[in-house]
Formats: sequence, structure tokens, C-alpha cells
Amino acid sequence: MAKPEWMATDDERFAAQRELGLYHAYFDAFDRVVARLLTNEGPSSLLDAMAALADVTRASVVGLYLNAADGGAARMNSVWRDPHTRLAAITPEPLKLLEYASYPLLADTLAVGMVLNKSLLELPLAEQMLLAQIGARRILCIPLLNRGELFGFLCFLDDDERRERSQTELKLLAMLGNHVAQALTRLQVEEAMLANQQRLRALVGATEDMVFEIAPNGVIGQVWSGHPALPAAETLSGRQMALVLPQEMAQPLARAVPDALAGGRSLSVQCALPQLGVWLHARLQPVTVGEPRVVVLVHDVTELAQDAARKKVMLDTLNLLEEAIIDMTPAGELQETTPAWAKLRALDPRNLAFDLGKQLFTWVHPEDRAGVDATFARLLNSADPASQRFRLMQENSEFLWVEARLIAQRGPDGACHGVRGVLRDVTVAHLNEQHITQLAHYDNLTKLPNRLLLDQALAHAVDRARRDNTKVALGFIDLDHFKQINDAFGHKIGDELLINLAQRLKSVLRDNDLLARWGGDEFVVVLPDLTDTARLPDIANRLRQAARQGVVLDGMEAKPTISVGFAIFPDNAESGEELLTAADHTMYHAKHAGRNNACFYSDILHLKSLGREHVAIQARLSDAIRLGSLQVFYQPIIHAKNGEVYAIEALARWQDDKSGWISPELFIPMAEKVGLIQELSEVVTHQSLCKLREWRDAGLPQKLMLNVSRSQLFAPRFVSNLVDRLAEFRLRPADVIIEITESVALTDYSRQLKHLKLLGAAGFALAIDDFGTGYSSLSQLHEMPAQILKVDVSFTQRLHTEEGRRVMQAIVQLSHGLDLQIVVEGVENLETARFLQGLGVQFLQGFHFSEPVPPGVAELWMRLGLSGKI
Repeated sequence: MAKPEWMATDDERFAAQRELGLYHAYFDAFDRVVARLLTNEGPSSLLDAMAALADVTRASVVGLYLNAADGGAARMNSVWRDPHTRLAAITPEPLKLLEYASYPLLADTLAVGMVLNKSLLELPLAEQMLLAQIGARRILCIPLLNRGELFGFLCFLDDDERRERSQTELKLLAMLGNHVAQALTRLQVEEAMLANQQRLRALVGATEDMVFEIAPNGVIGQVWSGHPALPAAETLSGRQMALVLPQEMAQPLARAVPDALAGGRSLSVQCALPQLGVWLHARLQPVTVGEPRVVVLVHDVTELAQDAARKKVMLDTLNLLEEAIIDMTPAGELQETTPAWAKLRALDPRNLAFDLGKQLFTWVHPEDRAGVDATFARLLNSADPASQRFRLMQENSEFLWVEARLIAQRGPDGACHGVRGVLRDVTVAHLNEQHITQLAHYDNLTKLPNRLLLDQALAHAVDRARRDNTKVALGFIDLDHFKQINDAFGHKIGDELLINLAQRLKSVLRDNDLLARWGGDEFVVVLPDLTDTARLPDIANRLRQAARQGVVLDGMEAKPTISVGFAIFPDNAESGEELLTAADHTMYHAKHAGRNNACFYSDILHLKSLGREHVAIQARLSDAIRLGSLQVFYQPIIHAKNGEVYAIEALARWQDDKSGWISPELFIPMAEKVGLIQELSEVVTHQSLCKLREWRDAGLPQKLMLNVSRSQLFAPRFVSNLVDRLAEFRLRPADVIIEITESVALTDYSRQLKHLKLLGAAGFALAIDDFGTGYSSLSQLHEMPAQILKVDVSFTQRLHTEEGRRVMQAIVQLSHGLDLQIVVEGVENLETARFLQGLGVQFLQGFHFSEPVPPGVAELWMRLGLSGKI
């Protein structure tokens, strides 16, 4: 039994009044929203309806989403935004078109007709990333249903996660959603009816097609529509067509009407009215029910006739081009060609007909036949065009490279009735590409494979070893005292020594062994498919003896030596990358043991674990990270044109109480190896974001560049956690550039690409560090969502040579072609900076401008710039 109103407490009466007010507000909103929608004034009525919804719900943003035709996505049709909200003013693309498959919680909730009402932290990662782009903290979605089927939804976003709605308000919102759905459904029905009416008018009289009927005696009966070039429709009915229609039209119709009636079938006639510049196609359909008559549909084919004339002109023009156009049967037999085919085949044009009837494969180089066959087979089963490059035999039995663009010609039944192709001579371009490939895969100086080709060959060798249960030996080779030779005789003599050494080392290897140049004076030898490693010491000794052969340097005989470190897969490593690392460590041990030495990883037990000194440093590193005694230094990246600081790279630095400054080349790999890299990165991130907040408050606009390790990038919630950290400091993803090394970005490429795309979707700019060290292919680089390439310092160090300058120029041109900004590291002097400016490099970094410095000095550079260094 309900309590009488006079017995209710003040709180109860206040709650009842508030709920009653809520009902009144929403019922008033029902009327306003539906009224505005049903006015059907286009975007303005939708926007007014969204504003009314925002007024009653007090939401920061209100949006209307309607499903696409296939139901797999919803597009934002209208949006209203509170001018005082803290949410971003610009709607990002992912919010404009929502793919349901990308946001399963949203899709599943709406699909069953339920309301989605969550705070940001209650949502899965995909939905969190979507809302984080504009700073929304709470979402409410009301499904719009028509006969139980979802056709869209209303979306309410709030910038305060504490903005919760009562059950009563949610029920009222659901009712409001039903009213909006009904109004929208009504609009769709009205629009469909209007469209049907327009279609009907288009079928009868709304087009330039003319529809009328003719009696057997030639009298025109009912006229449904006319033609602008003929007499008006109202003047034709009841008159002889010979009296009112042009003779060029009346005479063929008069001959065809009896035939159509006698045969009981439709006929077509063509009517040319050249004096009017009109060509007509008339279709006669007999009507035998009741009084015999013929219905005539006259279609204007003037444009088709003109188009046919244009096509003839186009064909005549194509005959003037150097590209050959050929028509073939599905079996590849030539049926027709343009005169350019004779030029490709080096034929006398008078003998062009002799090639017709023969298969295209007749003139394809035997080595390219399989590729052309596969392309033809794929083409016959697909509607997509295909492209194939192959060598075409000329009449003189010589070959030239051609590129063929092929497309299947299909009939109404969908079957392939022929193949059309456009062939062009690409011999010069192909040879240039081969040269570029040579530059990309081989070292310019020694002509040995470079890191890219080494990485591919090593991966294949390791895969074969796993499959065949064999071994792979890898040797890291370093030329002893090479710096002294360069200093004493100059770089030219040093280069001659490297060329000579490469030839000698290669001469003692098997045909299937690989010798590659790692960089500088370092080489790598890969010995694949080994079943017995007992001969490795002999191979190592032969390599040393080959290097020891006397060589004349600037008139003086020298006998260079090498230090070699060998490691074996799978004995000493589980992957190609670990094998390289193990051999590298072993080579350094060989150098420290006195040079002119060969060592094996299995013989050096202490290399399998950290030495005592490293263990002590490792323990102190753990304390330094835990106690926060690591420091963050900053190195500026400057605009090449004016010397202003574009960004600053955050770099970890450690001053140990016992050992002083510890090189990051020691403690960062150590942190990765012992699992401390996450904690180290957290320290760097926290300090640098805190400092960036101070700089923003001081009015400094420079971006922060943060290095990310492989383990960080693989962490499941790395992106969302980083976005949350930025929010803590009132920063946005656009303030930070995420820097990832080329090797990290391409380890487990498909998996990493997903993480990189998540970073890009969150609004972070991405920079690929150490670019050019020999990991990425052009296809992978094209797919990566990066905006910046950081060229490895090894390329900058080679700018004193002509080859080094050409390689740098090629990298810059590549980055410009891919619309990527470029940062060149390792700029040590003004001459290098000026050269890079001339190439069009946008950003520079190196000790010439500033070494990594404490935050106070970095702030000074950001304020004053470094124009004096340019």
C-alpha cells in the first residue's frame, strides 16, 4: 500500500519531484526531437534533434549513427557538441565510421537491443582506444531498431566518468530511442515512396525516351512521353505517323509494324536523323490482347553513336603509340594487334599478319614461361587485371624485357572469351631496377652481400637446419688495427685493403658458403648445412692464413691479421639473431686475447653467463632503477633549415657510485637481458613526461622522442597504459614521438605491425630508428604506419666517400618518395650538416649540435635554437 503523500519525508518528496521533473523533461524532449526529425529538412533538422537530446541528457557530445547497407559498419550522420566540453573539437576518422567487427562489445550489446552504458575503464582496449582519441570518459549508446533489427544507434559521450544516469533516466532514454527509431523509420518509408514515384516518372515520360503505340493502319494511339527533337507528344495522338514524324523515322516504322504483328515478336529498327543530329533506336513490341497494336519505345542513342566514333578515333590514336595492344584467345593465340607489336618483335610491319594465330608463349623466354603461365591461369579465374614482366623474343632471336598488363574479356555468361593486353618495352627500366637491387643487397665497396642479404640468407639457413637436423656455423671477422691503417695511409688505401681482404676470404670458402660485409672492417661468414663441425678449426685457420698474405699498401708490404669468433646453431644459439650475437661476443674475446686469433663460443665458458664484474654492475643497476637514481639526458633534433629545435630525444644515463658513468651500450643491453628493461623504461618515461609538462607550462612546443624496446611493444596494454600516463600529465599522444628500431619493428613483423597501427590510431607519431641497418624490405616499409625515418649513424660516417654520399642520397630520395620525414643521426661537423641540407634532409642530430645534456641545458637549446651551428 502506497504511503500517503502527507506521510512522505522531505527527501522522498524531493526525489519524487525530481523524478517527475525528469519525466516532464523527457516527454517534452520526445515531442521536440520527433517534431524536428519529421520536418525532414535535412542536416539542420537532424542537428536540432541532436541539440534537443543533448539539452535533456546534458551529454558533452550527442551523435546519430546509421548502419551502412551491409550492416557491418555505422556512419555518423549528425553530431552535436557542447561548446564548453573538454572533448576534442575535431572528430577523428575512426569515430566517423565505426566498423562493428573492430568493437565487439559495442556490436554485441547493440545487436541484442541492449543499452551500452560504460565508463572508459570498464571498456575493452579497442573501445578504450577509440574514446581516448577525443578524451571521452563515459559512453552511452541507445540502439535504434526496426522490427527488431538494428539500423543504427544514438551515442552520448561525457568528459566526466562520474556522469552516471539513473535507471529511470535510462528507461526514458530507451523510450526516447524507440521514438527516434520510429521517426527515422517513417522518414525512410516516405523517402522510399518518393523514390518509387520518381522511378515511375522516370519510366514514363521523365526521360528523353519516347513511348507511344501504333495501330496496324499507321495511326498513332496513346503517347506516354515524347522526344525533344520530335513534335510534342500532345500533337501526335490520333494522327498518321507518316504525317507527323520525320520520313527517316516513319518509313522504317511503317515497314516494321506489320512484321511485328504478323510474327508476334519484338523487332528493333535504327532511325538516323542526320539533319537533326540525332540517332534513334526503336523497339517494337506487339500487343495482341484486344485490338492489335504495337508499342514503340524510342531510345536516343546519339551519345552511343558519337562514342563509337570517338572510340574509332581513339583506336587510330593507339596505333600511333609505342605500347602494343593485343587481343588473344583464352589459350593465348594472337587474334589482333596494333602496329606497335611489330616494333616490339622487330618485325617488318608488312609481316605482322604472320604472327596472328600463334600463341604469345611462342616468344616468351623459357625461364619466364612458368610465370606467364601462372598469370594467365590466375587471369582466367579472376575479374581483376594482371601484370607480368617477361622477356620477349624478337625476330632476330634477341630478347627484350616487356611489361604486360592483361585483362580477361568476359561475356554476359561471365565466361572468359578473350584476353586483351598492353605491352611496353621496359628493358631500360628493368636493367636500372636490377642495378638498384644490386645496390640494395650488396656492399658498394667489396661487392659482397650486405646486412639485408645476410639476414635473409641466415634465416633460410637456420630454417633448413631445423628441418634437416643440420647445423649452421657463423663467424664474425674483424680486421685488426684497421684504424691505424686508415690513419697512416688514408681511406682510399684502407678501402683497397678491404676489397683485397674480401677476395682472399671468399677464395677459401665453399660455393654454398656466404661471406658478407657487416660494416666498416667487419665481415660475417655463414657456413650452412653442416653435418660435422670438426673441420671448423681448419676453416678458421684458412681464413686467418688468407688474410695474412702480403699486400702492398702505398709501396709498402703489409701482412694484415684478423680476429675471428665462431658460434654454431643450434649448439650455441636458438635463432639467427642470437647466433650473430654469440659470434660477435666471441670475436671480441679473440681480439682481447691478442688479435690474429680464432675463438669458438663453446670454448669460452664465461661468455655463457655474465662475468663477476657484470654481475656486480647488474646488481647495482637493479638498485639504481628501484631507487630512481637513473638520470634522463636529452639530445636535440634540429630543423636543418633554421637550426630550431624540433624535438628532444630522452636518453637514459647512469652515474654509478663505484664505477662512475656507465655507458648505456653496457647497461641497456644488460637491462634487456636480465628483464629490467620495463622498469628502466618506466623511469625514463616518468621523468621525461614530468619534464615535458614543465616545458609545456613554460610555453615550449617541442615534441618528446621516446625509445621503445621490443618487450615494451609486445606488452598487451602498452598503448593504453601510455595514453593513461600522458593523461596524468595533461599531455596528448601528439606531444610524443615513439622511436622503434628497425630490427624491433620487423621482428615478428605481422604481430608488430598490429601494435604499430594501434600506436598510430592512438595519435602517436612513429619514428623508425637505425634505418638502413639491413632488416626491412621496401614492401614492409611501405606498410609500416611510420612518419619519420632516423638514418643510422653508420651511413653518416661514410659520407667522406663517394659511395657513402650516393647511398645517403638514395635514402633521402626514398624517404621523400614515401612521404616520410627524415632525421640523420651522427652529424659531427658543419661540412656534413651542409651536405645533408643540400640533399633536402629535414632534421639533423649529432654532437655537432649537442651531445645528450641535462634538462636545463636542453631547455636552453629549445628556447634559443642552434642556428649558429647551421
